[in-house]
Amino acid sequence: MTSPLSTLSVRDRSRTHLLETAERLFAEHGIDAVSLRQVTAAAGHRNPAAVQYHFGSKDGLLRAIFEHRVPLLNRRRLELLEQLTDAPAEQHLRIIVEAIIRPLAEIDPAQRSYVKFLAQLVTIPSRPEQIYASLPGELGLSGQRTREALKRALRHVPEAVAENRRVLLVAFVLTALAGRLHSSHDEQQGGLSDDAFLDDVIDAGVGILSAPHTVRTKEG
Repeated sequence: MTSPLSTLSVRDRSRTHLLETAERLFAEHGIDAVSLRQVTAAAGHRNPAAVQYHFGSKDGLLRAIFEHRVPLLNRRRLELLEQLTDAPAEQHLRIIVEAIIRPLAEIDPAQRSYVKFLAQLVTIPSRPEQIYASLPGELGLSGQRTREALKRALRHVPEAVAENRRVLLVAFVLTALAGRLHSSHDEQQGGLSDDAFLDDVIDAGVGILSAPHTVRTKEG
């Protein structure tokens, strides 16, 4: 007779296998190009409704991928943001950008599909924000703190411009990192070492946020 504990363990393993399979397929083909049935088939499940059983819907599956990956990234990001406490104001933007980028750049090689998954997700307007907003409070904490820190650092910029730059930064960072993590050594940009590449992406990210903004007149 199977014990409840062993049954739960099997269920958890099945759930994790499904979400990691989905993450890989979404990363390779795009979020909207992959059906729940394709995820189930690729994971080797006989039950075509396995994804609905575990996650309810595609949005539930996307949220579960976040919940699976975010805790470790959260801890590292919050640790990096702590530097804001003692750093002079002129260093704040770089600290914030590094806190956004470095945890993803340091991700375990076995989990790199998550970065490309995120790069695919941000191409769908509003969806990442909706999913992030639905996460339990502690999982969304680093994102909330990052947004608050950015708002303070960019308070001299019109709010709509600051928000647009945040969106541009995230799209740029994820595209750059996904390309780097999934390219061969020979294909990597300009022969830069990993450390030099990361520094350059951080520099460019700071540039996106700190560039002068154009003030249009009514005539312009």
